[in-house]
Amino acid sequence: MIVSFASSKGGVGKSTTCAAIAAKLTQNGERVLVLDLDLNQTVARWAKKANLPGLEALALAPEDFTRVFREKVGGFDHVLIDLAGTREATLLKAMARSDLVIIPAQASEPDLCEALVIIDDIRDVVEAGAKGVQYRLLLTKLFPLPTRVTMFAHREIARHKMLRFATGLVERAQYREMFLTGKAPTLAEPNGKAAREIIALCDEIEAIVSDKTSAGRAA
Repeated sequence: MIVSFASSKGGVGKSTTCAAIAAKLTQNGERVLVLDLDLNQTVARWAKKANLPGLEALALAPEDFTRVFREKVGGFDHVLIDLAGTREATLLKAMARSDLVIIPAQASEPDLCEALVIIDDIRDVVEAGAKGVQYRLLLTKLFPLPTRVTMFAHREIARHKMLRFATGLVERAQYREMFLTGKAPTLAEPNGKAAREIIALCDEIEAIVSDKTSAGRAA
């Protein structure tokens, strides 16, 4: 499967989510390629520390994306694309090639407004001819207990009919520590709360992509 992580702003947990999912997929014995287009190259640096069998992470300039994608994609079970936190042409190229676009966002008005921008971009890509591109909003850096801001976010998501994951990522130390130690939550604390979140999220991702593949075959 090909999954892109997209946001037109930084600080939403995009690279953290990408890295944690990459680690979980490699734990399953699958070959994972991460194309890191983020200017900070966070996932590429983490991957060097993690040194996981089956994982390859490449830091790319936007102009190299199409060439590297064509050369490398066939050798892996999954391709994860960590896009830059800006809107530019590579974002559209990556989304057009994706089975699923994950849009991380905090439960805040600014983040949800930016998520709507990305959703509009996905609709444009589909209208231009890309088939079967799906998206899901992922709420990140959540407080453990419901707050007025969280309630507002859920109302806005419902009002705009945004598709979202049932799983959300709570603000936890394990997500920050993985970039210090190289150990993602599912490796550092396999039975911890962060690990359970990532496992549940991966289950949802695989179900969405599987449903898309089944629908394509039926068509």
